Amino acid sequence: MKPIFTLLLGVILLIKPHVVAAQQSKRDSLENLLTHTGMDTNRVILLNKAVGLYFSNNPQKAKQYAEQASRLAQQLGYSRGIGRSYLSLGVYYWSQGKYQQAIQLANKALIYFDKLNDQNGLASGYSNIGLSLRGLGDFSRATAYYFKSLRASEKAGDLGGVAKTYNNIGIVFKYQEKYDQALYYYWQSFRKSAGVDPRNQAGVLANIGVIYQLKKNNLKAITYLNQARNRFAALNEPMGLVICDNDLGETYCRIKQYDRAETTVQQALQAATHLNYTPGIISSLLSLGEIRLQTSRAYESFVFFNKALPLVETLKQQAGRLRVYKGLATAHAQTGEYARAFQFQSKWVALKDSAFNEESIKKIAGVQAEYQSEKKQAEIELLKKDQQVAGLWRNTVGAGLLAALIIAGLVVSRQRLKIRNDQVLLTQGKVVAKKNQQLEAQAQLLESQAVVLTTQAQQLQELDEAKNRFFTNVTHEFRTPLTLILGTLSEKLHGLVDNAETNIRRAEVTVMYRNAERLLQLINQLLDLSKLESGRLHLHQQTDDVKPLLNLVTSLFSSSAEQRNIRLSVKLSPERLLVSHDADQLEKVVTNLLSNAFKFTPNGGEIMVQAELIQVDGYAFVQIIVEDNGFGIAPEQADRVFERFYQGEASRMDWQPGTGVGLSLVKEIVELHKGTIRIDSQPGAGARFVVLLPVAGSDTAGTSLSIHRPAPASRFVLATVPHPLPSAAPLVKGRTDQPLLLIVEDNGDVRTFIRNLMQGTYRVVESENGRQGLKMAQEQLPNLIISDWMMPDMDGIELCHRIKTDERTSHIPFVLLTALSTQDKRLTGLQTGADDYLTKPFDARELLIRSRNLIDTRRQLHERFKREIRIQPKEVTATSADEKFLARVIAIVEANLGNADFSAEQFGQEVGLSRMQLHRKLLGLTGVAASDFIRLMRLKRAAQLLEGQTGRVSEIAYGVGFNSLSYFAKCFREQFGMLPTDYQNKARTPA
Repeated sequence: MKPIFTLLLGVILLIKPHVVAAQQSKRDSLENLLTHTGMDTNRVILLNKAVGLYFSNNPQKAKQYAEQASRLAQQLGYSRGIGRSYLSLGVYYWSQGKYQQAIQLANKALIYFDKLNDQNGLASGYSNIGLSLRGLGDFSRATAYYFKSLRASEKAGDLGGVAKTYNNIGIVFKYQEKYDQALYYYWQSFRKSAGVDPRNQAGVLANIGVIYQLKKNNLKAITYLNQARNRFAALNEPMGLVICDNDLGETYCRIKQYDRAETTVQQALQAATHLNYTPGIISSLLSLGEIRLQTSRAYESFVFFNKALPLVETLKQQAGRLRVYKGLATAHAQTGEYARAFQFQSKWVALKDSAFNEESIKKIAGVQAEYQSEKKQAEIELLKKDQQVAGLWRNTVGAGLLAALIIAGLVVSRQRLKIRNDQVLLTQGKVVAKKNQQLEAQAQLLESQAVVLTTQAQQLQELDEAKNRFFTNVTHEFRTPLTLILGTLSEKLHGLVDNAETNIRRAEVTVMYRNAERLLQLINQLLDLSKLESGRLHLHQQTDDVKPLLNLVTSLFSSSAEQRNIRLSVKLSPERLLVSHDADQLEKVVTNLLSNAFKFTPNGGEIMVQAELIQVDGYAFVQIIVEDNGFGIAPEQADRVFERFYQGEASRMDWQPGTGVGLSLVKEIVELHKGTIRIDSQPGAGARFVVLLPVAGSDTAGTSLSIHRPAPASRFVLATVPHPLPSAAPLVKGRTDQPLLLIVEDNGDVRTFIRNLMQGTYRVVESENGRQGLKMAQEQLPNLIISDWMMPDMDGIELCHRIKTDERTSHIPFVLLTALSTQDKRLTGLQTGADDYLTKPFDARELLIRSRNLIDTRRQLHERFKREIRIQPKEVTATSADEKFLARVIAIVEANLGNADFSAEQFGQEVGLSRMQLHRKLLGLTGVAASDFIRLMRLKRAAQLLEGQTGRVSEIAYGVGFNSLSYFAKCFREQFGMLPTDYQNKARTPA
């Protein structure tokens, strides 16, 4: 719930000089005074006061009074009244969310107040502008205007105005979620109000309670809200009671004390209705509706939400409308009215403009299906338990019977033994002994067979793991040389000038490049098959419309279609084709089917992609068809085309057999999606591949797979014909201002390729393993590190971890290169602390651009640190380690600001680093050396003190550690572009 009281206190200053309580008796009294007051300045004052009473409940009436006051003040030539009227009219526009008009009117009012030297009026005008800027989300400028208002109130000796302005500053920090700063200014407001404005003190306590509510400290929130309520009760301020009761009700609801919450909010509703205080009525109605939803009384909640709906529509309260729509959607869903629930959920989504649009609609529309599914699952679980109990009973009965039989047998045997002679007993003993030996021999044989089987299973598992490691390692080994091949060919292609002499070479290089890409595709397919076989290919499913994916994949073949004069068409049904699928894997299915169609379709032929909803045996499926009019497939081969590594017989002279991998991979992926694929083909009549995928939510979709939205899979991004590389600045020998790049890569060729690529823009140093690279990073503190993942001695993951956890090097941007392209490997790299991640083969253009972006981001942070006077460490750092380090060094410098002899050597000792290490760390983190950092911190603190008018220039200069006034003035002018005296005068002069 967005606390209304914070807004109320923000507006009270607009109707300065006194707080106006919106009570009916006061409205009646004011109306009576207006009836008996003539057309003079007193009437202007009363009209402006009336705006403060009506703007929240009757905005149009407030606007009429403001316009009347403005016209009358103009006629009378009453300057102060004209300024006040402009502010009153601005209050109306602010209440309607028209913040720019409110700012314009406040600026007009400031002209009159400035001529009159009316500090109270200036304070109100600045406060008005601050409030509107806050509404626009411009918190920095809003705070600046509030401080102007604060200074004007102090000059006027208006302690009440000072208190209210501190409260408004606290509200700005609350909106920025800086709750500790908000509490500081709230307490400042509370202390300034002592003995001056008890109403403001009560309101501040309510605001403090709201802060603790936002911090989830519910006990403190209740304490302060109750204190505020008691003060409002003593002051006979019913509006304050309404606001406190509503906030208390929400807090009680959070700690599940629903009875107290409902009693408190009902009390607020009665008072708000009596006052005709519409925002309070809305807040109470919404809280009561939500309490009933949380206590399983959905039918009762409709009364409150339906009452609140026209009120929020009238006042155009977006937050209120969101709560109404969400509440009604939930209530209708809980009562089984799913159509109505869907309508209100759609309204909520449209208003919220949320990224979870489709997921939210699905939850409402699928409530009943989910309930039925859960019910069936519960029945299955119950049946299993019954079966377990029955089995346990059977086993118990069987064991009992067996025990009884054994006991009976023993008794009979004992009786027989008693009547038989010793010879019979001896003979039977021998027979039993022989049988026991046979049983023992059989048991030993079975045990040895079990050991053999276990050993074989372990060997098979080890063999499977070895095979998987082999595929992974081979893939890595293939990707590394492919990086060099594709990268070099890319440079060659964009380096060839388009003329008759180079056209032949360009064609040759293009053929090599295209076949290298084909090799990469085959490697990826083999790796996918390996994962499928070992059960390690997991789907990252999302429920979405597959039409955009089909359009996108088909469009990738448009160039090939134009070159071969093939008519490529797409026919998709108009309804949404919702399928729970892995977008990356489904893309491979469609790509392989289209590649196969182009392979068997002659020039001038036709290929069609279709998709529609169909019913099969009462179940809903999305049917995807890829059809061509090519050479077709013989019936005896149609059943075998999906076999792994199967290659059919040539159907024409120019046909080249493939690897037999693509269609096998397609079938495996489709079946992993719980779908089917078949082929309809006749020789000479073309081929027609039909894929059926279950519609999301149908019973055929299964429930064993987790459904979530995956991060984008890492892909090979080089284009078929690469674009030119980004131009790099030429390397100037002897220049030291170029960024220093450290390349850590065990493959010498790849290291050389990256060095040649980057040395036009960077100074480059190299390392062939992670351990040596770590040492070089600690000694030279480069501006950027590019490292391979898999290296001997120390891999890239460990290197990245050590770089990012070492205080000396944690600020260095880190780019990780690897041939491991799976999503889990990508996430592992990023979670270790890497700033960026590229898979081999990588695009040379992409490596250049990403490296440049990381360097530029760091430079922007440096510039911001130098430029901003007040700045938090987290605003100029990229990691938590850097944030903690910068906060520590700032604290050390601030503790020594008054010590003029504080040097860089002492600075390093207190930080715990050598002078050179501290110099390099600060240079990389902030762009300034240690000694410059000390001077910059002194100058920033001096600027803050000058802006706050805390003393004379000389006092401030000596206070921040400068021994020479002339040197202080020189440094200050270099940093801020003006002398200290000019800076102080500028801060003193109202904007």
